[in-house]
Amino acid sequence: MLRSVLAEVYDQTFWLPKGASTVAPSTDWLFNFVLWICIFFFLLIAVLTVYFCVKYRHREGVKQESTAGHSTALELTWTIIPTVIVLVIFYYGFRQFMNLSVDPPNSYEITATGMMWNWQFTYPNGYTSPELHVPAGVPVRVILDSKDVIHSLFVPAFRVKKDVVPGRYNRLWFQAEKVPVTDPKDIADPDKFDVYDLYCAAYCGTNHSTMKSIACVHTPESFKAWLTIASNPYLGHTLIEVGELFYKTRSCATCHSNEKDKIITGPSWRDMFGSQIPLADGTTVLADEAYVRESIYVPGAKIHRNFPNVMPSQLGMISDTDVNAIIAYMKSISVNFKGDLSQFQVKGTAPEKGAPTTMPLTPSISPPATSPATKALDKKSD
Repeated sequence: MLRSVLAEVYDQTFWLPKGASTVAPSTDWLFNFVLWICIFFFLLIAVLTVYFCVKYRHREGVKQESTAGHSTALELTWTIIPTVIVLVIFYYGFRQFMNLSVDPPNSYEITATGMMWNWQFTYPNGYTSPELHVPAGVPVRVILDSKDVIHSLFVPAFRVKKDVVPGRYNRLWFQAEKVPVTDPKDIADPDKFDVYDLYCAAYCGTNHSTMKSIACVHTPESFKAWLTIASNPYLGHTLIEVGELFYKTRSCATCHSNEKDKIITGPSWRDMFGSQIPLADGTTVLADEAYVRESIYVPGAKIHRNFPNVMPSQLGMISDTDVNAIIAYMKSISVNFKGDLSQFQVKGTAPEKGAPTTMPLTPSISPPATSPATKALDKKSD
């Protein structure tokens, strides 16, 4: 009873958080089924061992009996019963394995990229986020890819985990439970969602413990609204604000501090722009726009002295427009930049209808209309 009370208080079961996906109940049932079988036989063997030790202990004056001979009935008993139990476990285990392996054809597809030491989730319209956002009540297929070493995507509340292996694609799927909405006006609110922990479950290097994120479950309407807003961060923000946002959400902060005397894995960005950077080959280079862009796309071209060459290339993952925003932010936190920062403090506005745009993403909120994923999402919204 105490365990149940504590589980309700902390919103979790004895072993894991409360299940928040359609596959969680069957996974928990199978886990408990195997667990209680193990507990039963452990107690049975432990009790019999103690009983036999007491009953057949050596005692003075008691005549030694001959050792028991072969018993066919006993041999069949301890062979047939465990075989039947193993076959039952295999049957239900294989069913669950197939259920977790075969994703529905109408799944909404998201690509998860693991790299030391962060996650990036790419949606069908090309938008990339460091957190996983999904619509409730819609099956979601996650395509897994790694940029460096083996990682493992694990969402305890969804009861799903899969290795993320470099050089190949894995995938997993789940369907998050519906978000309880008490106020009808919150249905399409992009800021109303449930949050669950997301981890890397395979040791992947020094900062493995920091490679965590969150999985956010929206209503279908809220998910569409969130993706519309998130896909174009330039609207309503200055270039410096967007650059700072990218610094926090594109995993730059994982290795680079924006404080002068704080060093993580890479050099601090504070006062970097406009300074002379000492290189590993003994030369120096001016930290200007060209250097920053090259360091993002080809990080091994010029190695900063006293720092390891561990930064993964962002080529194809960050557009030139986004790099310009990052550069603007670096200028804003550097005393070595002598230019006019006010030019970067103009808030972005939506382009006129039909006008060309240099923004990296369009405010698309879903895959093409003919996509099964879109039909499923629209159906849930209705």
